[in-house]
Amino acid sequence: MCLASVYKNEQSKENLLCSDVSAIEMGEGSVTLTDLFGRRLTVEGTLKRADLTGGVVILEVAADEAKTA
Repeated sequence: MCLASVYKNEQSKENLLCSDVSAIEMGEGSVTLTDLFGRRLTVEGTLKRADLTGGVVILEVAADEAKTA
């Protein structure tokens, strides 16, 4: 099973949005992350980079707003 850690703007501990992400859905200007336990987090932003081998996803996020769906 491939799980990812998702960060906002750059890969650093303080920018971690969600870990153990199993699904990513792109919307109109938003990204919804679902983790291994079914918890969902919706972030306003776009995909910047995905390293599927390394399990790292970077989102380009303009605001610091993330909401649980």
